[in-house]
Amino acid sequence: MKKGSVRKALCRRTQMSASRTPSPVSPVSSSTRLPSPLSQQTSPSACKSMERRHQQLDVTAENVDAAFQCTFHKDENGISPGVRYITEPLIKGLSKQENLAWISSLNLSSPKDGDKKFKYIENLEKCSKLETLNLSNNQIEKIEKLDKLMKLRELNLSCNKISKIEGIEHMQNLQKLNLAGNEIEHIPVWVGKKLRSLRILNLKQNKVSSVSDYS
Repeated sequence: MKKGSVRKALCRRTQMSASRTPSPVSPVSSSTRLPSPLSQQTSPSACKSMERRHQQLDVTAENVDAAFQCTFHKDENGISPGVRYITEPLIKGLSKQENLAWISSLNLSSPKDGDKKFKYIENLEKCSKLETLNLSNNQIEKIEKLDKLMKLRELNLSCNKISKIEGIEHMQNLQKLNLAGNEIEHIPVWVGKKLRSLRILNLKQNKVSSVSDYS
C-alpha cells in the first residue's frame, strides 16, 4: 500500500474513535440528566390531594380522650353553650372501664378556670357500685338522679350553685358530704335522721343562717 493511502486510512480511524469518545465538556446524556427545578414542582391538583390527606391525618390523630372528655352538646347554630354533659362514653373514658357497674370511684370535677362545666347530674344510674363521686367546681344547681347509687360513701358537690339539700335521702351508706361553696340557706331536719352513716358534713361558704333544724 502506498504511503499516501496509509495516512488517509489512519486519519479516518482517528476521526472515528474521536467521534465515539465524548469530550470532557460535552453535556450529560439524557439518561443521567437531572430534572429541572420546574419539572420537580408539584402540580396544583397534587397539592390539593396532599392537603386533603394531611387534613384527614390531623382529624384521625386528634386526641381520642378529648372526644370522650369533651363531649359537648351544641345548639341549633352549632355553638357550644358552655355546658358539659355527663355521658356514658365520657364515664367509660375517664374510668377506663367498659362496664359501668364495676366503677367504684369517679372524678367529674372541672378546672376552676374552665369555660365548660357540668350543669346536670345525669347518666350515672348504671354505676350501681359507685362509692366515691366528685362533682366539684361545676355549675350544678340541683342534686338529682342519684337514687341508684346505694353504695355511695363520699359525695363531693363543693363549689357549685346548689341552693337546696335534696335527692340524697336514700343514701344509707353516705359518710362524707361536701357541699362547701354553694348557695344553701337551710338544712332540712331529715339530714340527721335519714343519713344515719353521715360523719362529715361540710357547709362552709354557704348562706346558712341557722343550724337549729339539724339534729
